[in-house]
Amino acid sequence: MSTPVPFSKPSSYCGFTWPAQPVQGMQSLKHNIGGRKIVADDFETILNEGMKHLTFDEIQKEQEQLHGVADDVVLGENTINDLLLSLKEQLCRLKKGSAYESSESRSQAYAGNRDLEMAFLRANEFDPKVSAEKLIKFFKYKQELFGEESLVRDITAEDLDEDDVKCLLEGHFQYSPFRDRSGRKLCLAFPGVRTKRAIRVELRGRFYALANSVETLVDISKGTVIVYYVVHQYQDHLNGAGHMEVMAFVHYAMPLSINGAHLCMSSRFDSMKTNACFAMMPYRERVKTKVHYGSHVECQYLLASYGITKGLLPLRGANNDMDLTYWNTWFQLRKMQEQENQSRNQLDSSLSESTTAQPSNSLSYTSSLMPSSGNENDVLCLGRVVKSVGNERFHSLGLVYATAYNNGSVKDRRKIV
Repeated sequence: MSTPVPFSKPSSYCGFTWPAQPVQGMQSLKHNIGGRKIVADDFETILNEGMKHLTFDEIQKEQEQLHGVADDVVLGENTINDLLLSLKEQLCRLKKGSAYESSESRSQAYAGNRDLEMAFLRANEFDPKVSAEKLIKFFKYKQELFGEESLVRDITAEDLDEDDVKCLLEGHFQYSPFRDRSGRKLCLAFPGVRTKRAIRVELRGRFYALANSVETLVDISKGTVIVYYVVHQYQDHLNGAGHMEVMAFVHYAMPLSINGAHLCMSSRFDSMKTNACFAMMPYRERVKTKVHYGSHVECQYLLASYGITKGLLPLRGANNDMDLTYWNTWFQLRKMQEQENQSRNQLDSSLSESTTAQPSNSLSYTSSLMPSSGNENDVLCLGRVVKSVGNERFHSLGLVYATAYNNGSVKDRRKIV
């Protein structure tokens, strides 16, 4: 029988407790996560433990989600209203003394935003109890990472300091500009490009990226597929430091519907370091996780069998060098959109205070690509060059898809066009 690894005094973050040291070797590792003890020996053991807590029908349902063949859930308006009411009841039971209650006391409209509540419900298979618990955690993370004032507004790029932005743009966590063959968003992790920073810095960047992603909140019903890529030069040189904190954050505090996860590794030792994080996953998510071993070619071949081709990854050339063009452009576009929204809100506010202003319904913003002036000709002004927010964003979008278009298949190119 293996001997547990000794640890120093455990640290905690937002109610979660984890060991302060990474997994070493194949020894057992005990975690106390959310009040339940987990023993992580190897991948198969953890997977089997998760399957024991699910029925055959539940396992079948999770496998359908993994392969992207699950039926879409369509609910009537009355059912949605009943679910929202049940969520409110659960929140009333849990919110005492929480960051959510503080947010609600300051702005009930913001804390009780219907879109945010529906995002958590959809991400948790319309379970009001689980959704309420995660929503409470969401506001707790927001308070601890960005302060009390952030509880009544969305997080923008202005809330990130220089270290936060540098950490975010390293590319160790990013989105693919495309989706898999089932139309699901791809969340990509490359631990090998991480630099040693405070975990708070990394969590601030991830919070911004996840909470402000339009796809996460609006199109969450299709779900997200996570690709954890630890092959050759992308192997984790930090020995798993910070992974457990990030896992707790992603799986227990964000409105992220994970429909599948792929762990790509080139060595058995990498899988040992990943087991502790894998053990933190909810039982349902464990059974829709696949582990792929091998070289770049082998892992990418296995990913392609699940509809995730190399063209969907930011890896270019024979050496699989990382291309951060899309990720950097995504961040710049987000900043431009936030500035546009801020200008629009200021304009609407000034118009509402003016006695001579036109009614607000006379203003028409037909596209998010339009500049704040609302002049459509700024974007499509043929025959001459016009400098405007719309044209800059249009040009940036071209840069986003240029590399993917040049390296993609005919089918991928048609999607872009």
